[in-house]
Amino acid sequence: MSDIAPAIPPLSRHAAARDYRGRGPEERLIERTTLPQVLAGIPAHGGPSLTWYEAERRVLHFDAAELPRQVRALAHWFARGHGITRGDRVIVLSANSPEAFATHLALMSLGAVTVPVSNTESPRVLQLIADKVTPRLVVTGREVSAELLAARPGGMVALPALPLAADGDAGFEWPARDVMPDEPAVILFTSGTTSAPKGVCLSHYNLLVNAEGLARVHDLARRRVHMCVLPLFHANAFGFSMVASLYAGSHVVLSAGLPGAAVWDILRTERVDVISLVPEIIRVLSRMPVPRDTLPDLKYVTSAAAPLPKTVAREFVDRTGIPIHQGYGLSECVNFAATIPWDAPDADLERSMGHWAVPSIGPALFGCDIDIRRADGSPAGAEEEGEIVVTGHTLMRGYWDAEDATGAALGEGALRTGDLGFFALVGGERYIFVTGRKKEIVIRYGENLSPLAIEAELEALRAVGRFAVTGFPNEAAGEEIGLYLVVPRTPDNERKVLDAVKACSVRYRPRVVLFGADPIPATPTGKVKRAVLAQRFQSYAKRNFGSEPVVGP
Repeated sequence: MSDIAPAIPPLSRHAAARDYRGRGPEERLIERTTLPQVLAGIPAHGGPSLTWYEAERRVLHFDAAELPRQVRALAHWFARGHGITRGDRVIVLSANSPEAFATHLALMSLGAVTVPVSNTESPRVLQLIADKVTPRLVVTGREVSAELLAARPGGMVALPALPLAADGDAGFEWPARDVMPDEPAVILFTSGTTSAPKGVCLSHYNLLVNAEGLARVHDLARRRVHMCVLPLFHANAFGFSMVASLYAGSHVVLSAGLPGAAVWDILRTERVDVISLVPEIIRVLSRMPVPRDTLPDLKYVTSAAAPLPKTVAREFVDRTGIPIHQGYGLSECVNFAATIPWDAPDADLERSMGHWAVPSIGPALFGCDIDIRRADGSPAGAEEEGEIVVTGHTLMRGYWDAEDATGAALGEGALRTGDLGFFALVGGERYIFVTGRKKEIVIRYGENLSPLAIEAELEALRAVGRFAVTGFPNEAAGEEIGLYLVVPRTPDNERKVLDAVKACSVRYRPRVVLFGADPIPATPTGKVKRAVLAQRFQSYAKRNFGSEPVVGP
């Protein structure tokens, strides 16, 4: 535990940002304040707890008695086999799988800190993450890219396949009893405004206050079957699909992504009544609609991670008859900070989704508050655009080993999101609307990507000439990645550029490459004007892309 204190600031340093309606984080809002407490309290009934699908096949199933046994067995594997103890960081590289799901819980049950990382992350970024968190161990699960396996930062260990036999170690105390609510539970890396990723450090208490808020807003005491198709290395699935479901005693139906049209049969068979999606998946599902009234348990779907276009929302609702409840949040406040509640009257839902230019993200979640601030820091009035700021008990402990970045995010008494929006009264409640963002982050298929991080992946292009990347609007992806080079389009230049782009991790790979003589738009200090640069990619707004880049005229 000794190396944790210097890496995150004390709670008192940004106390104003963590205040929730006059209550500091030491005034607990919930009774179960650590993951070990939640795991210890799972009732040993025979009801379903975790079901794993590979495509359309139901492969593995644990009931509420077996899941804790599997988590305990994995915790034993980590503690006895690899010496993992309280405060140790462990990087977990994996696509969705029962092993990844149980691993995150096992690590947190020991008081260790899980560090989920995409199974398709680039070796460069993985090394930056490893350098930042100094992991005791790096473990690999399913579908890890060959590039990452070859990188082997400090060595990697493959996770054992589930189910595991009981460990039989009667002396192994589990779950850990000495874990405190404000200790780190997870570090979620997010793409910031610099090329270096930032590690959002969330405590056990952060996660569980958010879980309580989600349980209330989605009525998880009665809506008990949650399908998870989003990746567990993202805040949405980690905090909502996994932690909040465990907290509420829900049955999680897990898959490694969207299983195509089979999703409708799975939703029907498992009687799913909660599913969290991103706009791109909603768009895909609207193209393969389910017959109306064949999913009586699914009252609505939630949408988050990226702005939901009104046209996409309307098309989905018209074709499926299933309403959408949009939400909003950031890793820095666990995940959801606002969402349309389960019991929103039909008239309020219709108004919040269709009356304004953008659909609403709903009111603030229990445990946090959302305000809109003008540029001078004063509160904005109703329907007046300003910056969205968040306060409350779900706010992160800080960015791991990045005190200056933490101060910039929380130092003004709130989490400054960089997103623009306004509030309006709907049914007497303050509903929040997101209109844009101040940041330059590219949101591609719901994933935040930094332009500078992408440019760092393309460093080899410096030998070819000046270049810059930008996000540009695209109907399929929300935003796509465009690369512009101030060099002539010759066969030799094109070959060099495409070689560099194709060598780039798929996650960061530009989908459109443009050559030109016009300079890269920039401020007098040399900062790229990415919004201006994005205009050069307008003609690609309606185009669908594969993994290979397209070279423009």
